[in-house]
Parts: sequence; structure tokens; C-alpha cells
Amino acid sequence: MKRNRLTFILPLLLLAASLTGCGKDQAENVEPKPEGGDITAGNVSYSNYVGKLLESRCNSCHNVGGSGSSKWTFSGIESVKSNSDRIKNAVLVTMTMPMGSSLSAKEKELLDAWFKRNMP
Repeated sequence: MKRNRLTFILPLLLLAASLTGCGKDQAENVEPKPEGGDITAGNVSYSNYVGKLLESRCNSCHNVGGSGSSKWTFSGIESVKSNSDRIKNAVLVTMTMPMGSSLSAKEKELLDAWFKRNMP
């Protein structure tokens, strides 16, 4: 009898877990702390800030096999550069990403500056 319940309940639990996908809890990560001092619009780079920001805010859904991987898969700077227009639009223009949350004003400012600086 217990086996029949488990056989019925386990698929329901797996279905519920897959339907929750990338929810607000996954998208709300702590803002990355830059290394080497203050990061400004004039010195922001992928290595000192943007890479950590994207990893903390995008990678939970936009990884290989993740729920957002059909739109874009985060796999480092080249994947960002080759999809920069789409990323910029989703994050800074329409603000539909990150799903279930948003970037802080400072995160948006630095990401926008990075794009404007030709993504160093």
C-alpha cells in the first residue's frame, strides 16, 4: 500500500518541482561584490563585475538544460557578446529579465555602462 502511494506521489512532486522552474526565489540573488575596489561606469568590465552579475542573476535559469536555455545559454563572455542586443533589450529596455525580480539601479547602471564601453 505504501509503495502505491509513493508511486503516485513521487511523480506529482517531480511535476510540481519542474513547474516552479526559475521562480522569484532563484532570481533574487545577492548583488555580486566587485573585487579590487569601487566599480564605476568608467572602469566596469566583465572580469571585475559583469561576469559575476550575470552568473548570479542569469545562470540559475540560462544554463545548459535550464528553463531559460532555449532563449539563451550563459556560458561566459562570448555567449554574452554574441547575444548582447537580446540581453540588453530584455534586461535594460523591457526589463523582463531577470524573471521574477529586477536588477538594482546600480546593477542596471553598471551593466548599461559596460555595454556602452563595448563590453570590455
